[in-house]
Amino acid sequence: MVGPFPPPVHGLATTNAAVRSHLEALGAEIRTINTAASSLDRSWLARFGRLPSALRGWARLATMRGLHRATIYLSVSGGLGQVYEAAFIALARLRGMRVFVRHASFAYIDAPTRLARILIALTGPSAVHVTQSQGMADRLQTIYGIPLIIPISNAVLYPQGEITSICVRRELRVVGFFSNLSAEKGVFDFLDLMTAIEAEKLPLQAKLAGLYQDAQTERTVHTRLKNLHGARYLGPVYGTDKEDFLSGIDVLVFPTRYKNETEAKVNHEAMSHGIPVIAYGRGCIPEIVGPDCGMVIDPTEPFVPAALAQIKIWLNDPTAFEAASRAAAQRFAETSAQNERRWQMLLSDLTGNSEILIGRPLSKQD
Repeated sequence: MVGPFPPPVHGLATTNAAVRSHLEALGAEIRTINTAASSLDRSWLARFGRLPSALRGWARLATMRGLHRATIYLSVSGGLGQVYEAAFIALARLRGMRVFVRHASFAYIDAPTRLARILIALTGPSAVHVTQSQGMADRLQTIYGIPLIIPISNAVLYPQGEITSICVRRELRVVGFFSNLSAEKGVFDFLDLMTAIEAEKLPLQAKLAGLYQDAQTERTVHTRLKNLHGARYLGPVYGTDKEDFLSGIDVLVFPTRYKNETEAKVNHEAMSHGIPVIAYGRGCIPEIVGPDCGMVIDPTEPFVPAALAQIKIWLNDPTAFEAASRAAAQRFAETSAQNERRWQMLLSDLTGNSEILIGRPLSKQD
């Protein structure tokens, strides 16, 4: 497996770690090449800092024994990190490995690039490409002509058996923001929404949780919070702390502007707990969040007016809010169930137990 793994904690890293855990549970022998940056900083210097770990990874892959017909599972990033990833793919093919590529960004779908075309060409005609939704698969196939794409929602990584008992929300009291805290993930839009809520004296509180992307964001958020009476920052939350956080909010607000956004695991985590979602409709989010269980806002439109209007509707109609809460849990369960067969097929191929995906298109019925 090649890609970022925690720490630092972010969506792609935790997803890779979850996939690894599923493979390990099946008895797969896994060798991990961790290409994670040392922090969440997205500056050019920080990104270039990945080069030493990439070089070490290439050296490992070049010198490992017994790789012919072994499998490489690699996550593709959204920008210049694809240079590193293309080199891993080229080396893997030279060594006769089976290539599985997980697409973890919408950036090169919304704005096709020459670099992505080169990377995809390097994967070869027998590579298996994995996306997070059917819509993402359709667009990748149209733009890049990929012969074999399997849409598998990350909802399968959070099965119902691992979720604490779902508490249906019957009243809207607390809105939450749960992500790495950055402008592109929408933390300032969330604070703008809370400013509007307090200006209208609505009976709501707010909770924020997550790691700050950088020191400047931390200073700005702390300054903004001083002017809000009903908002609290709880820091990064994991394990039981994350469960407590999700148990303590009634709506997830996710105004992401992140160009790489696909599904966002926070949406699945919230909905699995019966929490409706109000989000910008980037990436696959419109395929996850329906009008029955939340609200998806056009990314070209202002976020606050639309979100505030939906919140007022739920405040004035608790029955409608309870229905949205039930629908959120149901939507997550359906998404997970609908993708489970494809996920099990992929795991079988990754572990070498079968090759039912190799060499044939996957039908939508599959």
